[in-house]
Amino acid sequence: MRTFLLLLCLLPFAAHAQDPAFVYHTPRTQYLFPEEAPRSYILGNNVALREAPSRSGKVVTTLNAGTTVFIEEGTTDTMVMNGVGSHWYRVTTGDRQGWTWGGDIAQVAFGSTADATVKFVGGIDHITPSDTGTYDHSYRLVALKDGKEIDRIVVRSFAWGFEMVSNLGDRGLHAVDDIIALNVPCVGGCGCTTGDVLVFWSGGRFHHAADLMGSPDGEFSTNVSFIFPADMEGLPELIVREELSYDETPTEDIEETESEFEVEGVSEDQPLDDADDTDQDHITRIITRTYLSWNGQTLVPSGRAAEMRTYRLVVD
Repeated sequence: MRTFLLLLCLLPFAAHAQDPAFVYHTPRTQYLFPEEAPRSYILGNNVALREAPSRSGKVVTTLNAGTTVFIEEGTTDTMVMNGVGSHWYRVTTGDRQGWTWGGDIAQVAFGSTADATVKFVGGIDHITPSDTGTYDHSYRLVALKDGKEIDRIVVRSFAWGFEMVSNLGDRGLHAVDDIIALNVPCVGGCGCTTGDVLVFWSGGRFHHAADLMGSPDGEFSTNVSFIFPADMEGLPELIVREELSYDETPTEDIEETESEFEVEGVSEDQPLDDADDTDQDHITRIITRTYLSWNGQTLVPSGRAAEMRTYRLVVD
């Protein structure tokens, strides 16, 4: 495992990771059955529909968030705005046609699980250089009802960009209508940060509820996750925040302690200095659970005491 992780660390941090994010949409002419191509939706308000694929093209009309469009074709040229790159696309909306920049077309669109009249659209909002030499990615979610915007939120990635965006429903929380998870991918190999940004739709508003961060480095991995009431280990109206971390302890210190759990063939009442693996390195794994509740605006302590467990793993 360590050999694999070392190779992962040595992989070059590709130059494309420094490029502006590129937003691509598939024109319906590229579908086997063009008439069955899915609808697309406008992400922003006052988005210009132009006669030509250029910012100097004459404005035919302006479109607002949630407007339905069909993407007919795209240019090969790329325009970058607010750090986001995309082609121009010729779209049809109603009885009008024109060109609009792809960054103004939503990348995802889905409905609320609690209220069928509420719809959501989302896409990259902007990307700016950070003081670490990488880029900060921000994502926009817009809520619509009866074709009109009722709320929006822009959330920032805690690592490199965003990947899949999905609606998890209420997950058993009565005070929450929808939980929207924005996945942050692992980029850069060894030591990368990954996880989810969680946005709650509650009381007709968006709320940035939590950043669940982790680092997937094999036995050294760290992770933060939520156990919701609807999950197998869930508790009514509580959100269990489970954090997995580790502590590297020198072997000479470990040999004088006892194992709390049965790990690698060592029973809970057998001192590790009597075990067969005392000449091997260990790490101490730590699992911490805290119990939270939702007050309609933010996550707050539930009053239930936190719990912590530890166990040790042999490191090859």
